[in-house]
Amino acid sequence: MADIHFTAAEAESAIPWMQNAVDSMRDATANVEEAQSQLSALMDAIQSNGRKSHGEEWEAQQTAIAEAAETIRAVLEEFDDRGIILRDPKRGLVDLPSIREGREVYLCWISGETSIEYWHEVDEGFEGRQAL
Repeated sequence: MADIHFTAAEAESAIPWMQNAVDSMRDATANVEEAQSQLSALMDAIQSNGRKSHGEEWEAQQTAIAEAAETIRAVLEEFDDRGIILRDPKRGLVDLPSIREGREVYLCWISGETSIEYWHEVDEGFEGRQAL
Protein backbone atom coordinates (compact mmCIF):
# COMPACT_ATOMS: atom_id res chain seq x y z
CA MET A 1 0.00 0.00 0.00
CA ALA A 2 1.33 3.41 -0.94
CA ASP A 3 1.76 6.06 1.71
CA ILE A 4 -1.55 7.79 2.12
CA HIS A 5 -1.76 11.30 3.48
CA PHE A 6 -4.94 13.18 4.24
CA THR A 7 -5.70 16.85 4.04
CA ALA A 8 -7.92 18.16 6.82
CA ALA A 9 -10.82 18.29 4.33
CA GLU A 10 -10.24 14.67 3.22
CA ALA A 11 -10.03 13.55 6.85
CA GLU A 12 -13.21 15.41 7.66
CA SER A 13 -15.03 13.76 4.77
CA ALA A 14 -14.08 10.38 6.29
CA ILE A 15 -15.75 11.15 9.64
CA PRO A 16 -19.15 9.58 8.80
CA TRP A 17 -17.43 6.37 7.68
CA MET A 18 -15.11 6.36 10.71
CA GLN A 19 -18.01 6.89 13.11
CA ASN A 20 -19.99 4.05 11.52
CA ALA A 21 -16.93 1.78 11.56
CA VAL A 22 -16.19 2.50 15.23
CA ASP A 23 -19.86 1.97 16.11
CA SER A 24 -19.86 -1.35 14.21
CA MET A 25 -16.80 -2.50 16.13
CA ARG A 26 -18.35 -1.48 19.44
CA ASP A 27 -21.56 -3.33 18.59
CA ALA A 28 -19.62 -6.42 17.50
CA THR A 29 -17.54 -6.34 20.68
CA ALA A 30 -20.70 -6.09 22.78
CA ASN A 31 -22.13 -9.06 20.85
CA VAL A 32 -19.01 -11.11 21.59
CA GLU A 33 -19.20 -10.22 25.28
CA GLU A 34 -22.90 -11.13 25.43
CA ALA A 35 -22.36 -14.43 23.61
CA GLN A 36 -19.45 -15.30 25.89
CA SER A 37 -21.65 -14.58 28.89
CA GLN A 38 -24.37 -16.82 27.44
CA LEU A 39 -21.83 -19.58 26.78
CA SER A 40 -20.62 -19.35 30.36
CA ALA A 41 -24.19 -19.63 31.62
CA LEU A 42 -24.79 -22.60 29.31
CA MET A 43 -21.62 -24.28 30.58
CA ASP A 44 -22.87 -23.87 34.14
CA ALA A 45 -26.24 -25.32 33.13
CA ILE A 46 -24.60 -28.25 31.34
CA GLN A 47 -22.45 -29.04 34.37
CA SER A 48 -25.40 -28.89 36.76
CA ASN A 49 -28.01 -30.86 34.80
CA GLY A 50 -26.44 -34.18 34.01
CA ARG A 51 -24.56 -32.88 30.96
CA LYS A 52 -27.60 -32.11 28.79
CA SER A 53 -25.90 -30.54 25.80
CA HIS A 54 -27.96 -27.42 24.98
CA GLY A 55 -26.53 -27.91 21.49
CA GLU A 56 -28.70 -25.43 19.60
CA GLU A 57 -28.13 -22.68 22.13
CA TRP A 58 -24.40 -23.43 22.18
CA GLU A 59 -24.22 -23.30 18.37
CA ALA A 60 -26.18 -20.04 18.26
CA GLN A 61 -23.72 -18.35 20.63
CA GLN A 62 -20.72 -19.74 18.74
CA THR A 63 -22.22 -18.40 15.50
CA ALA A 64 -22.80 -14.99 17.11
CA ILE A 65 -19.15 -14.86 18.18
CA ALA A 66 -17.93 -15.89 14.72
CA GLU A 67 -20.11 -13.28 13.00
CA ALA A 68 -18.99 -10.53 15.38
CA ALA A 69 -15.34 -11.51 14.92
CA GLU A 70 -15.79 -11.31 11.15
CA THR A 71 -17.30 -7.83 11.47
CA ILE A 72 -14.36 -6.69 13.58
CA ARG A 73 -11.85 -8.22 11.14
CA ALA A 74 -13.54 -6.57 8.15
CA VAL A 75 -13.62 -3.15 9.83
CA LEU A 76 -9.95 -3.39 10.82
CA GLU A 77 -9.06 -4.39 7.26
CA GLU A 78 -10.98 -1.43 5.85
CA PHE A 79 -9.20 0.99 8.22
CA ASP A 80 -5.92 -0.46 6.97
CA ASP A 81 -6.99 -0.29 3.31
CA ARG A 82 -7.94 3.36 3.71
CA GLY A 83 -4.62 4.21 5.40
CA ILE A 84 -6.38 5.23 8.62
CA ILE A 85 -4.90 4.13 11.94
CA LEU A 86 -7.34 2.93 14.58
CA ARG A 87 -5.50 3.52 17.87
CA ASP A 88 -8.20 2.64 20.39
CA PRO A 89 -11.36 0.92 19.17
CA LYS A 90 -13.12 1.28 22.52
CA ARG A 91 -12.68 5.06 22.61
CA GLY A 92 -12.82 5.41 18.84
CA LEU A 93 -9.43 7.11 18.70
CA VAL A 94 -8.15 7.45 15.14
CA ASP A 95 -5.06 8.96 13.51
CA LEU A 96 -4.90 9.97 9.86
CA PRO A 97 -1.45 10.54 8.37
CA SER A 98 -0.99 14.04 7.01
CA ILE A 99 1.77 16.41 5.93
CA ARG A 100 2.23 19.60 7.93
CA GLU A 101 5.05 22.04 7.24
CA GLY A 102 6.85 19.40 5.18
CA ARG A 103 6.78 16.58 7.76
CA GLU A 104 4.45 13.72 8.50
CA VAL A 105 2.05 14.27 11.38
CA TYR A 106 -1.26 12.72 12.38
CA LEU A 107 -4.61 14.39 12.16
CA CYS A 108 -6.46 13.17 15.22
CA TRP A 109 -10.12 12.27 15.63
CA ILE A 110 -12.04 10.62 18.44
CA SER A 111 -15.53 9.16 18.20
CA GLY A 112 -18.21 11.77 18.61
CA GLU A 113 -16.23 14.68 17.21
CA THR A 114 -17.95 16.24 14.21
CA SER A 115 -14.87 17.75 12.62
CA ILE A 116 -11.10 17.36 12.43
CA GLU A 117 -9.74 19.97 14.79
CA TYR A 118 -6.51 18.45 16.14
CA TRP A 119 -3.18 17.05 15.03
CA HIS A 120 -0.10 15.67 16.78
CA GLU A 121 3.45 14.67 15.98
CA VAL A 122 3.93 11.02 14.99
CA ASP A 123 5.99 10.32 18.13
CA GLU A 124 3.41 11.87 20.42
CA GLY A 125 -0.03 10.62 21.12
CA PHE A 126 -3.44 11.84 22.11
CA GLU A 127 -1.91 13.84 24.96
CA GLY A 128 0.10 15.84 22.40
CA ARG A 129 -2.94 16.99 20.42
CA GLN A 130 -2.76 20.53 19.16
CA ALA A 131 -5.45 22.62 17.54
CA LEU A 132 -5.25 22.94 13.75
